[in-house]
Amino acid sequence: MYFIRFLFTTLYFGIRVLLVRWRAEKQAVALLRDLEQRFNGRFDQATFRKVAKSHPIYLSIVNDAFTGLHGRTTTIAEQERCVLYFICSSLFDNFFDEHSRTDDEIYAMTFAPDTYAPKDFDDRAAKYAHTRLLNEVKDKQGYLEVLMHEYKGQMISREQFDPDITNERIQEICFYKCGNATLLCKYYLDVDASEAETAIWYRLGAFIQLCDDLFDIYFDVPAGINTLATRCTNAYAMEAFFLGLIKDMQERIRSIPVSKARREKFAIAMAGIYSLGLVAIEQLKRLQGQSAQLPQFANLPRKTMIVDMERFGNMWRWFKFVYKYGKL
Repeated sequence: MYFIRFLFTTLYFGIRVLLVRWRAEKQAVALLRDLEQRFNGRFDQATFRKVAKSHPIYLSIVNDAFTGLHGRTTTIAEQERCVLYFICSSLFDNFFDEHSRTDDEIYAMTFAPDTYAPKDFDDRAAKYAHTRLLNEVKDKQGYLEVLMHEYKGQMISREQFDPDITNERIQEICFYKCGNATLLCKYYLDVDASEAETAIWYRLGAFIQLCDDLFDIYFDVPAGINTLATRCTNAYAMEAFFLGLIKDMQERIRSIPVSKARREKFAIAMAGIYSLGLVAIEQLKRLQGQSAQLPQFANLPRKTMIVDMERFGNMWRWFKFVYKYGKL
């Protein structure tokens, strides 16, 4: 029975990604162009591309998985909020990472947007998208509380440039910052999420960040960014840690108060996300081989640290991991 459901679910999400991706990207581009015309400016190319490309994937895999627990797909209004979220997250990431705004300015823009006076196009676009979301979420108080956690998470993430930061602190920052960033998306869906769903939204953020870090070792090492991935000295220990997080996620999925069929479909969708991390860990295991530790990343050629998901071997590994860890 699971094999049949697995094939049906993977086929469903695969077809939905293909069908939704073009339409969702077109929707994102239309909104981005509208903001450029409305505020007489231009998004930088990297930000424009990030919003246009990230929204369709997130929509068809993450948002549809959560609304699927409630027996439906994501509505047009929810889809537009998803675009607005990626506009906000991309621009605010730029503000923090490029130090183009002070912490006080970012705080004012976030928590007092009505009185904040924007000084350029990025400010105006960020204020518009953020204000739209504030006005549309149902639980504004809960949303603002998560926003405050995310604001604090952005600030403490600067500690990751400190070479003396502990692995425990890196993990704490990863879970706190990225968990709250993803938890914000719960508020953009017009569903009454259970406690189990809320907890899963938070933990999903940690998975997404860990996967990103495992894929970005080649970039983060020379940039001096300390992550659990760049600090990894034993691929097998990383695998055990990651599998422990998966086990915790599976237990939480089992507790969602919906039908078994909906939980199983949701579990497969979530496995599609964290199985990417397992593929990256497999590559680290091959680099380590029979040695007690991984070689120093700084001494490795860049190409050995790039996880190419277009390779058939990696796609096949991903498919097997999804099948294995999508089963409750």
